[in-house]
Amino acid sequence: MAQTEARVGPGDLFVRNATGLVRELNAFDAFNLVFAAVLLPVGITEVMGFTPIFWPHANMLLSFLIATPLVACFGLVYLYFTVLMPRSGGDYVWVSRTLHPFLGFLVNVSLTFVFLTWIAFNFTFMLSVVGPATAYVAGLHSPLFLAPSKGELLLVATVLTAAFAALMIVGVRSVARYMGVMFVVVWVGMLLWLGAMLLGSHAQFVRTWNQHSGATYAGIIGEARHLGFSAAGGIGLSATLLAMVYCFQVYTGFQWTGYFAGEVKNVRRTASTSILGGLAASAIGFILGTGLIYKYYGFKFFGALVFLGLGGGVAHYHLAFSPWLAALAQFLPGPHVLALFVAACFVLAVLWWTPAGFMLATRNVFAWSFDRLAPQRLTDVSDRFHTPVVATVFVALVVELLNVLNIYAGLAAYLLNIIAVMGLAFIVVGIAAALTPWRRPQMHAGAPAWAQRRVGGLPVITLVATVSTVAWAFVIWAAFTTGFGGTLGVAPMLEAFTVPILAAVWYGAVWALRRRQGLDLAQVFQEIPPE
Repeated sequence: MAQTEARVGPGDLFVRNATGLVRELNAFDAFNLVFAAVLLPVGITEVMGFTPIFWPHANMLLSFLIATPLVACFGLVYLYFTVLMPRSGGDYVWVSRTLHPFLGFLVNVSLTFVFLTWIAFNFTFMLSVVGPATAYVAGLHSPLFLAPSKGELLLVATVLTAAFAALMIVGVRSVARYMGVMFVVVWVGMLLWLGAMLLGSHAQFVRTWNQHSGATYAGIIGEARHLGFSAAGGIGLSATLLAMVYCFQVYTGFQWTGYFAGEVKNVRRTASTSILGGLAASAIGFILGTGLIYKYYGFKFFGALVFLGLGGGVAHYHLAFSPWLAALAQFLPGPHVLALFVAACFVLAVLWWTPAGFMLATRNVFAWSFDRLAPQRLTDVSDRFHTPVVATVFVALVVELLNVLNIYAGLAAYLLNIIAVMGLAFIVVGIAAALTPWRRPQMHAGAPAWAQRRVGGLPVITLVATVSTVAWAFVIWAAFTTGFGGTLGVAPMLEAFTVPILAAVWYGAVWALRRRQGLDLAQVFQEIPPE
């Protein structure tokens, strides 16, 4: 932090009086960023690939139907704050201005780390899971496509990290154009996928499977049952409720508009259409997708296949492909080129969403620096491109470190534990929203009308935020009660909370440094950052 050692006056609250960022994102751009962040093709792949292993009797169609209104409450919390404080940094700014700056920094650093790990994880997932699945559909047999080495994974991930960093530096309009093209390509493929399952019959799938898979439909169900798997009987309500852990996890992203709200045009209106529109589009996709998967492939068969290919029966699985959704496109009705395009779109979806992850992280880092909690150079904005260049390079370096950790140190397994970090962070944001009408009444007076209405004497935002908080507490409880989120031992929890602990130490050190420089940071956090 050598560049920030100069003494600053008490009137110099922020690094400068304007951010230098420009409101260039229109309503569709904002919607596309958050809808991409949900990453529906990968999310539904993970949900349908893992749920039958943990909860064979869970019906994910019902799980999504129950989870969606709860997640909507979570989205309304972020919409409320985005309208009140439309600045880069999202929950960092909101919590620091309503509860305490320490909590705001801790929450935002934790969430930024979680979301950056998703970039690295999704690169690896694309190359080692959906990539080989697409190669199977394409009839490719090279180990480069079917089983890339760790070195090959890192090489491709590094190239992608550098390429996306360059795209982010060029400017948000270039990012928006790129994401617009990817949106069209990916969603043409996804709509074809949904349409094929809708129009195709289950009997047609059974015939295709028996002819071309190397196994029989009845044989898969029988083998899984022989090995101890059972999805017999009715829907397991408790399993369906517990499986909502996955729903909450894969929905996360639709509320991200607040992180880059400083670059959105007509932010009050756009925030509503992007956040609520992103949730609606995601809900339709997840609900239709799970329902059609059960309809076309069969609930019992799909669970049995996943158990054999990815779960407890994997030692007895001998088919040429792992049963991920991209590979199962091979058995869709219609021409083979349709199956190949659908499978490829599962891969391309990762390249569609990645700029959203970069956008969130760079704007959060920028906001920390703007409030003097990080080196001042991180607020440098290009006069030509209107982007925080140094912050983007910094984020790219962090992603590259996470690429290495994910490929060589098993970061993906560590991610199971940090659902607690993410959930606790969202709980703090919910508490902040619930208390804002009392802690910042003048600010609350500028909230949307729905948030100010009172039911039983309490503002609607307080009731909504309470539901969101309780829902995320349930997610944390369910994750660790069932073993999905890892274990509650001291060592794994210390590992999971390493980043929040480091953030707390950093915050204390910077606060002490600023006091020696003559700046009381408490004054900074009484004001909303300028645009």
